[in-house]
Amino acid sequence: MIGFALGATGVRWSLGAIAVTLTVVEFSQLMLGRSLDHLTFLGIHVAAATAVTFFICSVRERRKPGEPVPLHDLLLALAALVAAGYFALQGPRVTERVVGVDPVFTLDIVFGVLLILVLLEACRRIAGIVLTVIAALFIGYILLGPHLPGGLAHRGLSLMRFIDLQVLSTQGIFGTPISASAHMVFYFVLVGAFLERSGAGKLFVDLAYCLTGRAWGGAGKASVVSSSLFGTVSGSAVANVLMTGVVTIPLMKRSGFKPQLAAAIEATASTGGQLAPPIMGAAAFILADIVGVGYASVVVAAIIPALLYYVSLFAVVDCQARRQGFGPDPSLPVAESLAGLRERWHLIPPLFLMIYLLMSHYSLMMTGGITTLAIVLVSWLRKATRMTPKPIFEAIVAAARTTADVAVPSAVAGIIVGTLVETGMALNLQRWLLDAAGNSLMITLVGAMLLTIIFGMGMPTAAAYLVSAILVAPALQELGVPALAAHLFVFYFAILSMVTPPVALAAYAAAGISRSNLWTTGWIAFVIAIPGFLIPYAFVFDQGLLLQGDALHIARVIATATIGVLGLSAATGGYAFGPLNWPLRLALFGFSPLLIDPRHFTDMIGLGVLITVVAYQIWTFKLRNRIKPSAAPGQRRRETV
Repeated sequence: MIGFALGATGVRWSLGAIAVTLTVVEFSQLMLGRSLDHLTFLGIHVAAATAVTFFICSVRERRKPGEPVPLHDLLLALAALVAAGYFALQGPRVTERVVGVDPVFTLDIVFGVLLILVLLEACRRIAGIVLTVIAALFIGYILLGPHLPGGLAHRGLSLMRFIDLQVLSTQGIFGTPISASAHMVFYFVLVGAFLERSGAGKLFVDLAYCLTGRAWGGAGKASVVSSSLFGTVSGSAVANVLMTGVVTIPLMKRSGFKPQLAAAIEATASTGGQLAPPIMGAAAFILADIVGVGYASVVVAAIIPALLYYVSLFAVVDCQARRQGFGPDPSLPVAESLAGLRERWHLIPPLFLMIYLLMSHYSLMMTGGITTLAIVLVSWLRKATRMTPKPIFEAIVAAARTTADVAVPSAVAGIIVGTLVETGMALNLQRWLLDAAGNSLMITLVGAMLLTIIFGMGMPTAAAYLVSAILVAPALQELGVPALAAHLFVFYFAILSMVTPPVALAAYAAAGISRSNLWTTGWIAFVIAIPGFLIPYAFVFDQGLLLQGDALHIARVIATATIGVLGLSAATGGYAFGPLNWPLRLALFGFSPLLIDPRHFTDMIGLGVLITVVAYQIWTFKLRNRIKPSAAPGQRRRETV
């Protein structure tokens, strides 16, 4: 028995059984005609996600397909099913009990401790050591409160009271984070899995090469377009890099882009996928739940900031290509992509159907179910995309795997959130942030940005946002920032932590594909993403960028912000009607952000400097062409762009 391991077939069917059960439970209201008790529903969600983690992740790394699962991991998966299943069965009792008043039974403590232990180990495997250590520190903090020195001391909790809070209420593991994962995220994860299995991922890459393959820096621009499109489905920066980067990065390198630049472009483009409507990332659903607005409201507010992010990235690639002479590359597979596009175009309508359902305020369960069914139906229009029972089964299993990536960190984040609220640490940190900033909104925003990025280092976006939403966003709201703008601010920086050294996970994943230096790639990705770091400040000071306000005002702030990000892109790429020298690049770096600032006087200053730089560049461009000697006979003169 010591050497026993479950083989590939057993793993496949075990994962399939868990995934199908999870899917049936998630659609229980549609399939069974009734909804399950809230805690029962969440308990099954946690049980399935945690068990799946032990199937797909070994002690040190993710398992390869077909790799056997040893006995100790099977026992951990069983422990997760039993522990979370126990609390799922306690759903009716927990719903009626009063926290802190009704008794906590011995079995509650036993299974509660077991659930927390397996969750922490699952989190370490699937999300890394950072979030796990933070959660463990918070558990120690709440249990050892009376024994801590100085200002860290608090009244603390007994083990019984701790279990009461964390697993017998909706303030801990079964709180807002896991509720968002179960009630919102799963349905769009399922849609993404079905789109991927039907061939939509290849469709997005084909569409990108058809649109940009013959442009300057076409391979880099195709990376931006394909990653933005696929990112709306995957909702994960690293997954986006791994899916599209294996195609786009080699083609960028072949077109002349240096390996570190190719990797940085792919990483920055993939990171922005979580900002891009209509699906965005898992954290966006959690944001909607915390702020108390419809998901459609979050999507509408995110449209312009996402467009500005990708306009800036597209412009950086164009400037880099023109400065380095990466003209249209005839070797890019445009004809092949066009053929692929003709073969898969019918997979696009389900996405528009999903957008319509979202905007029409259908429930997320109904939206996800109808969209998934539509994907299966339209897939039968072409043999290459046809979803038979096998790919349908594979899509359901893939959805369960991706759900584990979100649900396990969300459950562990619930432990942190419950501790923050129970000990009063959340209020203390908010007060510290406001006091340190002297109640200055600008200084508070900078502090909030730094804290959110620190929380996001090595942590999944959903977990990083959750912690920041509890610790940081309320401080911004206290200074008068509207709730949606405050939460979008920390949401953006939780995402941008994926390209912020020293732990830039998306950049490091791309560096692995391009075989470039991790540190160099991370810093280049950070520089490319600089406009994205400024956009959140703009929509905090003026919600016109969130499409709130009168039409004329919205149009003005969008226009000036667009000019501002283009100026920053020119400075980053080093090109504007010709190569830019360093004094001009520094001028653009310094004054373009004034256009992103929505105030009139900053717009006038920034626009004045930008016009001056552009006029100088056009004048020198014409001067160079006037004094340029004619090409020698028999030689083709290179066109200046």
